[in-house]
Amino acid sequence: MHIELVGNRIKMSNTMFSDVDKIIEFENSNNQFVHNYSKEKHLELLEDENCLHLSIRRLDNDIITGHVIIFGITNPNRVLEFRRITINDKGLGFGRETVRLIKKLCFEKLKFHRLWLDVYDDNTRAIKLYESEGFIKEGTLRENSKTGNSYRSQRIYSMLENEYKPINNIPG
Repeated sequence: MHIELVGNRIKMSNTMFSDVDKIIEFENSNNQFVHNYSKEKHLELLEDENCLHLSIRRLDNDIITGHVIIFGITNPNRVLEFRRITINDKGLGFGRETVRLIKKLCFEKLKFHRLWLDVYDDNTRAIKLYESEGFIKEGTLRENSKTGNSYRSQRIYSMLENEYKPINNIPG
């Protein structure tokens, strides 16, 4: 599925083979909160019909600044999993704009019913963003992920199509 979404300062489009090495760098620099995939895994996802692997580029210089992975494109229940986001240029609002574009993709373009994600309990920056963008906390997967000798919990958030509020300043 070909995707191109343009916001005010970023655009998202299908990841190209040439983007993968940079995406791996972004994952490595965000490895506290994002599982690292191998190059082979990323290349496999580029071909997966159930997955959207999208690169995020700045409009001002066309340089890649992050990526998003979404699963559930073929889900007959019209449910999308917002599995991964990395943003390299932090603190500039690119994460918020990306989340808004993902909601627009899910509810306006693809006409899905539900968008959900999980986030580590200690990723307070992401939690604040998701909550401010209208995602509802459904629960916590207690001590769900082993890191070294300890365990981390993950929160589950979702948004339903009737909870989605379009943002008027994101181009159509």
